[in-house]
Amino acid sequence: MIFLIVIATITISFGLTHLVRKIAITRNKFDIPNERSSHKNPTPRGGGVAVVAAFVFGLLALLIRRDIDAESFYAIVLPGALVAIIGYLDDLGRVTAARLRLIGHFVAALIAIYILGGLPPMPLFSATLDIGLVGNIIAVLFLVWMLNLFNFMDGIDSITGIEALTSCLILTIFLINKSDTELWRVPALLCAAVIGFLYFNWPPAKIFLGDIGSGFIGFTIGTISLVIAKSQPLITWAVIILLGVFIVDATVTLIRRVYDKQQISAAHRSHAFQHLANNADRHLKVSLSIAAVNIFWLAPIAWLVVDQQLQPIVGVSIAYVPLVVLAIYFKAGKTAS
Repeated sequence: MIFLIVIATITISFGLTHLVRKIAITRNKFDIPNERSSHKNPTPRGGGVAVVAAFVFGLLALLIRRDIDAESFYAIVLPGALVAIIGYLDDLGRVTAARLRLIGHFVAALIAIYILGGLPPMPLFSATLDIGLVGNIIAVLFLVWMLNLFNFMDGIDSITGIEALTSCLILTIFLINKSDTELWRVPALLCAAVIGFLYFNWPPAKIFLGDIGSGFIGFTIGTISLVIAKSQPLITWAVIILLGVFIVDATVTLIRRVYDKQQISAAHRSHAFQHLANNADRHLKVSLSIAAVNIFWLAPIAWLVVDQQLQPIVGVSIAYVPLVVLAIYFKAGKTAS
């Protein structure tokens, strides 16, 4: 039955993306390139609607079959829906104030943490720590950062789809091998929802995710990792490792822009991946390079952590240090000359 749900999720995502694209073209709703854009042709946006709808359909099917508990379902769907609505309004230009969006993001994160009952004890070195309120604050900040870093990183064709697909596919494999629960079905469904959209976002992109899609994907992956933390906290650490490329590029870029006293809310093209993909012909190469890093560098390290052969912090350090060096080398946060 799960196979049929996955196929249905892919089909819904594919069909809705096609429909959204047709409607956007009919209504002349295009993302118009400017000097800060990485694309050259006007392109429809809002394909994230299809990803959201398909994923929620898949989760609802799991809930009906009792393959996911109600707490996990509502923790993922309710705040995720709020994030999607905020992103959709932003795509329409109806919520332009960054402060208002950020307030909405924090509300969504608080809802997720409240439903989950807070951050569970997490392994750190040889101890498992329960840091109570501080842990809950960290979890909220983590979800807000996940949402926004995916928004920041969604700057070239297929990059977010490939990042979500590879990281969630690896996560699914980890859960199948290291967990006695059925939680592997959740990231598997997110993979399915992304696949249906990715067909249309493959370079040259025929439609973009928009903030509704990128923010929802980032927030949802973050929430899934916190759901997993209740039973398999080491796999939560693995998620943090698997998302290393996005986390490092976005974080180094933000730190350098703050240091250089740049306006943080202003649009820019200063991420490392944007410097690498300085023309449309290089979008696919950059996106596939990220997939290769995820599969051949980050996944093995994450597995060693899950298999208890590496301490979580040690694994994160080994994974991140070369990525930080590369981000600095490729001028993350520096305005392109």
